[in-house]
Amino acid sequence: MRTAVEQREFVAGREPRAGRVTAHISPVLKDDAGAPLGLLGWFACPDDHAIAGELFAQSIAWLRSRGVKRVVGPMNGSTWHRYRVNVGPFDRPQFPYEPWNPPYWRDLWEQAGFITAESYSSKLVTDLPAVLPSYMKGAERSAAAGVRIRPLDVGRVRDELEIVHTISTQIFAEAPFYSPITLADFLASYEGVERLLDPELVVFACDSGGREIGFLFAYTAHDAVHFKTLGVLGSWRRSGVGAALAHHGYGTAIRRGIREANHALMRDDNASQGLDAGLGVVFRRYLLYEWPSTHAH
Repeated sequence: MRTAVEQREFVAGREPRAGRVTAHISPVLKDDAGAPLGLLGWFACPDDHAIAGELFAQSIAWLRSRGVKRVVGPMNGSTWHRYRVNVGPFDRPQFPYEPWNPPYWRDLWEQAGFITAESYSSKLVTDLPAVLPSYMKGAERSAAAGVRIRPLDVGRVRDELEIVHTISTQIFAEAPFYSPITLADFLASYEGVERLLDPELVVFACDSGGREIGFLFAYTAHDAVHFKTLGVLGSWRRSGVGAALAHHGYGTAIRRGIREANHALMRDDNASQGLDAGLGVVFRRYLLYEWPSTHAH
């Protein structure tokens, strides 16, 4: 059994038009048959199908030689780090934490033979007051259960991020391609996040005993509020806690005169797609690819 990460970088072409990809095998991620899952990450390539094809051929062959049956990408080691291809449209500016790449990446991956493993989207809401009523009943139910919303304590950011880590590792445990992350790695991935931490938009839901049971991580950029993560512990998901967090985020944005909300980077089959009350419009899409088992390199 593997107990450590295995990975190897592959390079094709010549500078300044060289391409790179790293084939990565985690000791944690497995396919449905229990074989190790292969990841292709840290991808960079010019708009050249020959170079991309060579990168994929070499990296997939190496993964196959190591016993890997299923290969997905782009993913830089785990879903805690950069993953997915941004497939546009590219008419709006990039927002913080959004994966960004040249538009031709989609063609490189798909023309090489990769197919979609998971799809994601970001939705824009331009009438915030119209969405707010959809959260009212849930927020009232949550309040009746003794749940309260507390702001981030900016004087103890590390401790607050530790709480986010604890909750996140529980709420995302059953998500596709999930793997655990240590607190140290989690904190490193959020290095510099202080500039985005707004105590009215990064908030916790707490039960009647003061224990954190959910959180909202939102921030403002480009005159919009961006809902990056809204998570609630499983035992509280039918108690209106998510609605209470969303209601708080929308209410804060409205009070500040913000006119747009972005529900960011949602998996297309996730319940979070309903947070816009049906009033959001998809403005960007993202794809995670896999190499079909019927293909061979």
